[in-house]
This record gives sequence, structure tokens and C-alpha cells, in this order.
Amino acid sequence: MRRIVPFLVLAFVLVLTSAAFAGGEKCAHDAKAAAAHNDRKAELAAHGWLGLKTAREAAGGYHVTAVAEGSPAAQAGFRTGDVLLALNGVALTDANKEAVHKAKGDCAVGKQVTYKVRRDGAEKTITATLAPVPDAVLAEWMAEDAKSAQVAQRSN
Repeated sequence: MRRIVPFLVLAFVLVLTSAAFAGGEKCAHDAKAAAAHNDRKAELAAHGWLGLKTAREAAGGYHVTAVAEGSPAAQAGFRTGDVLLALNGVALTDANKEAVHKAKGDCAVGKQVTYKVRRDGAEKTITATLAPVPDAVLAEWMAEDAKSAQVAQRSN
């Protein structure tokens, strides 16, 4: 019996130690996930906000479906129904994906963006200054980003 007691004590200590550290891996994962979430949030916020909602046009460009009241877009004169054709001189087409991605990546709070738009059959240039992203908009963007990530994970 005396021989068994040290082994039982050792086994008990090992069980307690492993139980104490069992959540450590999950906590580290949660901390990494939270840090990645915060990094993505900061990245999205840094791009700035124009205040447009758009839908992709089959023929190329983006159809403006809404202009947020009081937004930089509203102040610059964008209207619902405008079709965005180019951003800072870069045509918004599928053939131009990388250049469009770079042009969007260069956007930041306080920077001016220039869009070529088609309105009522005529082309027009509109310039606006990007503002900080409102909290409600940033939350919406983060939710959309999370949905996109889930779709990407499912397709892998």
C-alpha cells in the first residue's frame, strides 16, 4: 500500500496539472483570433468611408443603390442611379482587377478619391474626401467580411 500512495499522489497531481492547462491552447487560439479580428477591423477602418452602397453591373462598373445622408459622397454630389466607371483613373472592370485592388488599397481616411460616373447617359467626374468609418458601418463591414471568410472556408 505504501508503494502505491506515491504513485496515486503523482497521478493526482498530473490530472490536476493537465486539467489546469487544458484550456490554455483554446485561450491562446481565442487571443490570436481576437487579435486577427482587431487587425482586420483597423485595416477596414483605415481605408475610409465614402457613404455609397453599390451593386455590380453586368456591363462593368457599379450601380449606386444608396447614398448615405451627410456622407462624403452626398456632399460631393453622388446620386442614387449613378454608375461608377473608374476610381482614380482606373477603370472598374473585371479585366482590371489587380489595378482596381491597388487603387482601393491606396484609399485612406482624409485622402481624396475621384470617380468617373455615368449619369443620365453622360459621363461626369466627382471628387470626394474619405471620412472616418462610422461605428455602425464598420460593424456592418466586419459582418460582411466574416460571412465572406466563412464562404471561402467552406469552398476550400
